[in-house]
Amino acid sequence: MRCRGFTITELLVATLLLALLTAGGLTAWVHGRAAWQQSAVEQILSERTQYVFATLEPELQMAGYFGQSPPPAALAVDDIPLAARSCGVALVQRMDVPVQVAPAYELPCAARGGGAASSSMQLTVRRASAQPAAGAIGRAQWLGSVRAGQLVWNDTTSAITPVDSERRDVLIRVFYVARSADGDSATPALRMKSLSSVAGVPAFVDTEVMPGVEAIQAELLPSADAPRSLRITLTVRADQADLHQQALRRLTTTRQFTLRNAPAG
Repeated sequence: MRCRGFTITELLVATLLLALLTAGGLTAWVHGRAAWQQSAVEQILSERTQYVFATLEPELQMAGYFGQSPPPAALAVDDIPLAARSCGVALVQRMDVPVQVAPAYELPCAARGGGAASSSMQLTVRRASAQPAAGAIGRAQWLGSVRAGQLVWNDTTSAITPVDSERRDVLIRVFYVARSADGDSATPALRMKSLSSVAGVPAFVDTEVMPGVEAIQAELLPSADAPRSLRITLTVRADQADLHQQALRRLTTTRQFTLRNAPAG
């Protein structure tokens, strides 16, 4: 019995069909991979936005909080240690202003991360800690009662708090956008300067909050003189390593936060 093989025409047709199927499969795979990479970048942008807002929300809601005592007045310059003036006297002095917005970074102390981005604003928040604190050397603390309160410095851990008073850490935090993230000079980052103490001496510590934050814009409402809320517009971007040769993508989101402890009027 004679066995008949494929003709050249049949082989060419089969090869063409196989090539078309392969090309279609590769095209679908490329589109699917591109869609997955795009979705991954969108997820990164969304997560960064949510993290920054989740960080700012408790700060803003607690801004101006000083426990059971009345809101503080502006401090006398002589009441501020020299070491705490490194970022400007007004930063510590104006304890009576819970939230401040500046059009750009304006502190005399240097901005980290290659310097501050010129396209972003500066946000300052002042408050006391939510939980009482023990006395600490070099730490700015608020000693308050229902009648009055005062800022104290350089108390030892054995300092005794009066029965009718409570001691809380004073928190002064300045948020700004730096041109470079830690370990990534091509990506901007949101940073924070926070009043703390180093080796028993008052100092502002600068730390990175989130890489990929390109700009933060803020507006006090209804006015800067009597704010009741703060509208923040945040622009984030992905790292170059996350883009997988895609075009640079940005996400801009706006949220409004109530200033629950802002002084009336």
